[in-house]
Amino acid sequence: MKSKLLWMSLLLLILAGCSSDDDETVDGIVCMGGGVVYDGYLYQQIDETNPLSVFFGAELHQPRWDQYGNEHKSFFEQGEWNDESVLVIISREEFQKAYMGTKELPDVDFNQFTLVIGKTWGNDGSYGLSNVVLRDMGLTYELETQLIHHINRAAFDAIQPIFYWRLYSKLSKKAMIIKRTVTDVYD
Repeated sequence: MKSKLLWMSLLLLILAGCSSDDDETVDGIVCMGGGVVYDGYLYQQIDETNPLSVFFGAELHQPRWDQYGNEHKSFFEQGEWNDESVLVIISREEFQKAYMGTKELPDVDFNQFTLVIGKTWGNDGSYGLSNVVLRDMGLTYELETQLIHHINRAAFDAIQPIFYWRLYSKLSKKAMIIKRTVTDVYD
């Protein structure tokens, strides 16, 4: 039963894609699924039928404290406002080591997949993550976070952390170079 649920979850990931489009293939790297999680201010892109999406929707956030003074950590420590961070996870042990929370981790077949968890930022709430593109550059990978800045959109004046996750077909062990691009749009 558990393997049937895992297979159904992976099938849903394949159907969900990395964005609203079909699976993305760049330089032979296949993105099997993923999502964007905004830290509280805007929205979360969650597929309720996907255990990974539900997990990251609840657990991918800045460290925070509840009304009782308990700290709730996730995958990233509180850092500088303009931190670009990425975790490339290739095993269940690495997944457990990277996660600082208390919930049970969802199943991922790390024999076939690599999990990428990242953090970028926008200057305020008028910024959004359009796409994440992973390219094989030979000796390294390049992970480009493509942000859109909505010029005419009213926004608060605060740095907006943006968290995302992607499930890729199995990646090789290589260094990851992070590139951030911003496109201004008038809407």
